[in-house]
Amino acid sequence: MTTHGPYPQPAGGIKATLTGGNTVGAYLREREPRADGYRHLDTPALIRRLTELGANTYLFCIWDSATDFDDLRAEFLPAAAAAGIDVIPYIVPPSETSDHGRASRPYRLDYVAWAKAFAELAVKYPNFRAWAIDDFEVGENARLFTPEYMREFVDAGAAISPELRFYTCAYFGKATDAEFLDKYGPFVDGIIYPFLDGHHENTTVADSLGACLDEILTYTEPRGLDLIPLIYTGRFLDAPLPPTADYCTAALTTSAEYVAAGKIPGVISYGTQLDGAPTPTSDNKAMYGNGRLALVAPRSQVAAGSTATASQRVTVDPRSARYVVSFWYHRWLLAPGVESGTYQLEMLIDDTVVWTMDLHEQRWPVWTNGDGMEGPVDVTAHVAGRNEVDLTFRLRALRDASWRYLDVGVDHIETIGLAVRNAGFEEDGDWTLESTGSLLSVLDHYVPDQPARIFSAISRCYTRT
Repeated sequence: MTTHGPYPQPAGGIKATLTGGNTVGAYLREREPRADGYRHLDTPALIRRLTELGANTYLFCIWDSATDFDDLRAEFLPAAAAAGIDVIPYIVPPSETSDHGRASRPYRLDYVAWAKAFAELAVKYPNFRAWAIDDFEVGENARLFTPEYMREFVDAGAAISPELRFYTCAYFGKATDAEFLDKYGPFVDGIIYPFLDGHHENTTVADSLGACLDEILTYTEPRGLDLIPLIYTGRFLDAPLPPTADYCTAALTTSAEYVAAGKIPGVISYGTQLDGAPTPTSDNKAMYGNGRLALVAPRSQVAAGSTATASQRVTVDPRSARYVVSFWYHRWLLAPGVESGTYQLEMLIDDTVVWTMDLHEQRWPVWTNGDGMEGPVDVTAHVAGRNEVDLTFRLRALRDASWRYLDVGVDHIETIGLAVRNAGFEEDGDWTLESTGSLLSVLDHYVPDQPARIFSAISRCYTRT
């Protein structure tokens, strides 16, 4: 067990942000390279944006450029101290180290050297609070981070700065793994927990954060370990959909409640876009306009029978000679794709399935009308003589699946004899969304200024008294 005790929180707890792998607009660099040929960190601009955000702590990621460490010690640390901002450098393990690309330089995988260098800076700068290494047990990392090596570099730092704290990153599976925490607990002061809706791996559902924190705390509290949630406020590469301002507000509000209750020392917003750029246009997956229905299976475990649905009670025109539903759908996949008999897209009238498509069999990477050969679906036999019916689009898991990411978009509904509201999914409402297991049903709207909205949402949460 570590001996540092609880993190020495700033007022209101840690309110931090962190850039990271393949985030968009989270680094702020000078526009022109210096004499060494590198675009260095724009320290004044970063300090200004952190102040506007209301952040009192910055996790300084040493990974993107060979100049990061020099920028930290020569420019950012003293500027952050003057601005009242604490600093926690964040470096990467072997799995995120490239010989010719990104790496934590100059010491790369020499964590004894890192511990000594960080400890020396902590002695000089009181706002240097801690340091952290990402993902101890991802891939082959555990081969390096043995208890013996952990003890070596932790002791090397403690010999110079006894109060310097040290953290690692632990996703939900490891954060609730007693063996993992017992292995590393003697060497770390706590864990940084990237919240992804438990095992479901999305940045869409925020309501489960409290339950996730409660479960993890049953493991960390007895071991004297801090728990710091990390909320994705920029994209997570493996999430089905990017976070929204509402999602960020909900997750940060829950985190603040846990800080106020003394359960956690603070929170980190990850990938917060600082450069003022708009939402990437590639985030707009609608066929027309800015909205679509998204029925999504994440890469996590999905049980057979899980469903994601969107339903609407629609009025039937008794004067119509026939009844037809035309809709378009698109599927996005990640390697290795989806095998036949795994996921099925369905359209239902009331409880009757009137159209199906095995999402392995439809191989065209384009918006498709019906099954491509059929086009609009005649539902006369299921609707004639009725006043109202339920129209439902459903994604269904036909068997257990994992690592089979699938995003199905539905858009541009046209009908004969049926009055469908919000048929282009451009607005919230009108559709009842339900899902079971890890599947998601979402009205996905492209918001051109989403980064600005998220920044404002974080700022409101961080500056709330």
